[in-house]
Amino acid sequence: MRRSLIGLAVMGFTVLSIAVPASAASGQVTQFRFHGTFAEAFSFTRTKTSFTDISVSAVKAKQGSQLFADVFQGRLKNGQFLGGTDTSLRGPGGKDFVTSGFAFAISVPKLADASVSGSGLPARTCTIDANGNQTGCKRTTLSLNVTWTGHGPITRTVSNFHMKTAGFSMSSHSSGTDRAATATGTVAGRTLTAKQQQFADLGTAKSADIKRCIGNAC
Repeated sequence: MRRSLIGLAVMGFTVLSIAVPASAASGQVTQFRFHGTFAEAFSFTRTKTSFTDISVSAVKAKQGSQLFADVFQGRLKNGQFLGGTDTSLRGPGGKDFVTSGFAFAISVPKLADASVSGSGLPARTCTIDANGNQTGCKRTTLSLNVTWTGHGPITRTVSNFHMKTAGFSMSSHSSGTDRAATATGTVAGRTLTAKQQQFADLGTAKSADIKRCIGNAC
C-alpha cells in the first residue's frame, strides 16, 4: 500500500517508444524516466455504522505535476458493507488525477515539510452498491488543503535490476529518499488527523527503465 499511491500518480508521465533502424532486425526500445518529489497520506476511520478512508498523493517532476485524491465513505450494519460513495479527482481523458489547478511545495533535501492545496478541482462522486459495484456517477468538484511534517530519519535507497532473454532485455535503476511524516488538513470536506492516519511520508525519487525487444519478442 505504501507505494501504491505513487504508482497511481506517476503512471501518466511520458513513456518513450523508439523504433530500431530498418537496417537492424525489427525491434523496439521503450523508456520510462521519472525524477521528482512526492508527498502522500492515507487515513482510515470506522464506527459501528460507517467508515471513511482518505487518500492523497502529490507529485512534482521534471515532466510536470500530478495530484491524486480520493475519499471513500461506506455504510455498515453488523459489520457488513451496505454500500457507499467514492469521490475522487477526475482529469482529462478520465484519468484519476489532475495536472493543474493546485499548488504543491516540499522542502528538500531535509524533507522537513510539504503542502498541497487546491479549490474547485474537477472530480466525480460515484455510488457503490453492497456488492462493490459502481452504479452511477455524477460530476462534482473537490477542494483540499493538506500539510505534511516530516519526522524521524531519512531513508535512502538504491536498486538496480537487469534481465536478458532471447530477443528481450530490461534494465532498471532507481534511487531516492523517504521520510515518515504526519499529515493534517482537509480533503473534500473530510478532516485528516494524526489519530486517523495509517501512513504518510514524503520524499524524492529518480528512476529509469529501459526495455528492448527484437522480432517476435516484441
